Amino acid sequence: MHRGRAYAGLVVCAALWGMVFVSVAELLPHLDATQIVSVRFGLVALGFAVAFAARPALLPRLRGVEWALIALCGVLAVPGSQYAIVEAQNYLSPPLASLIVTSSPAIAAVFAATFLRDRLTVLQAVGFAVALAGVTLILLIGAGSGSSAHHSSPLGAAIALITPISWALYTLALKPLAGRHAPVGTVGVVMIAGAIALSPTFGAAATALHTMSGHDWAWMLALVLGFSIVPNILWFESLRHLPVHQTTAFMYVIPVFATIGTGLVLGREPGAITIPGGLLVVAGVALAQWPSGERRALRAVED
Repeated sequence: MHRGRAYAGLVVCAALWGMVFVSVAELLPHLDATQIVSVRFGLVALGFAVAFAARPALLPRLRGVEWALIALCGVLAVPGSQYAIVEAQNYLSPPLASLIVTSSPAIAAVFAATFLRDRLTVLQAVGFAVALAGVTLILLIGAGSGSSAHHSSPLGAAIALITPISWALYTLALKPLAGRHAPVGTVGVVMIAGAIALSPTFGAAATALHTMSGHDWAWMLALVLGFSIVPNILWFESLRHLPVHQTTAFMYVIPVFATIGTGLVLGREPGAITIPGGLLVVAGVALAQWPSGERRALRAVED
C-alpha cells in the first residue's frame, strides 16, 4: 500500500467509524445499550475466533504478564469504553457523541505525563483545558438531543466521558505489547478478551436476538462487519506505511462523517451547539498533541 492508498484507507476508516454513531442511533429505539454492545462484540469476537482458527499464525505468542495486559485491554476497550458511549447516545446526538470521543488523545497526553513521566508542555495543558471546555459545553447544552425519548440530562450525557478516558488508558496499557506483536492479532485477542468480560450480559443479549427485526439485523451486521472489523483492518494497515501522528490525525474527521450520516440517514440537521462545541474540542485536542521542538525534530527524521 502506497501513501496515497494509505490516506484513502484512513478516510474510509473515519467514514465507517462515523457511521457507528448512526448505527447506534438506529438500534437504540429497539435495543438497550447493554444488548447493542453485547451482540456487537460477541459477533466481532466470533469473527476473530474464526479467523484465528483458519490462520493460527495470526495469534500473537503472549507470555507471562502479557496475558494480564490483554485482559486489562479487553476490559478497557470493550465494556469500559463502548457501553458508556452507547448509553450516552440516549442523551446526545451522533455528532455530539463522536465529538466527545475525539478528546481521547488529549486525555492520553495527560495520562502519559502522569504515569509515564512524559513531559506535558504548557501548550498541551492549555489544549486539554480547551478540549474540556468544549466537552462541557456539549454536555450542558447538547444533552437531550439523543436517540431516545429521554429528557435532557447533562449527568446522563456525562457518562460519555468514560469512553475517552477508558480508550486513553487502553492505549497506555497496550503500549508495552505494540512493539512485540502484530497489531491485527493483538487487537483480535483483545476483542475476544473484551467479549469474555461482557459474558455476564450475554443472557440479556440472547433475549434481544428473538426480538430483533430485519431492519435491526441489517444495522447490527453493518456495525459488526463494516463499522468494526473492516475499519480496524484499514487502520492498522495504514499504520504500516504512515507515522503514528499522521494516522491518528484522521480520527478528528470522524465527527464530520457522523454529522453527514446523521443528516442523510436520520434526516436530522446538526444542532446549534455542534459547531462551537466541536471547534473547541478539535482545537484543544490539536494543541494537546502539538509536539515540542525535540519531538518535531524526531518526527522529521521519521518522515
